[in-house]
Amino acid sequence: PGDVGFLKCWSGGSIHLPLGDGGGLLGRLVPRGLSLHSAYHCGMIKSLSFGGLCNNGVGNMTNLSDRYYVGGPHQLRGFVPAGIGPRADTGGASVPGGDSVGGDVYYTATGMLSVPFPGNNFLSNNGVRLFGFANAGTLTGLDNAVNVSSFFRSTRVAVGGGISIGLPLGRAEA
Repeated sequence: PGDVGFLKCWSGGSIHLPLGDGGGLLGRLVPRGLSLHSAYHCGMIKSLSFGGLCNNGVGNMTNLSDRYYVGGPHQLRGFVPAGIGPRADTGGASVPGGDSVGGDVYYTATGMLSVPFPGNNFLSNNGVRLFGFANAGTLTGLDNAVNVSSFFRSTRVAVGGGISIGLPLGRAEA
């Protein structure tokens, strides 16, 4: 048995809805092939001592390797991997303000619209799409109690657009 105790919970979900199928009133108002994509993820980790059986270090904090790290193209576009959240006082070769030390509570949310590549039948018929997105999220430590107001005020936001194509090995974006 190990000597580290914690409870770690996370959840997520996504939905992808075609909006512009060409039929009905909505089909006449939006471009053909327009799709809405939305996703959310959230999680929390809490250190547990099990009555002193587990020694989780100074102040019964969670270990660096067990914490959440948020940022990067698959979690929060517009930020480098582990680019948001609590930071060490020194270090940080890739981002200013010190190395990421991870966090205990996080959420990310994404909204995206995509449409087949306009004006070029070859590209649109081969799965190339234009997209626009808005991402939001935050990551914080767990100091006995999370202040919900300050948690949501620390939210980071990124807005942008790009081009994507579905390939047999997965989706490619630029």
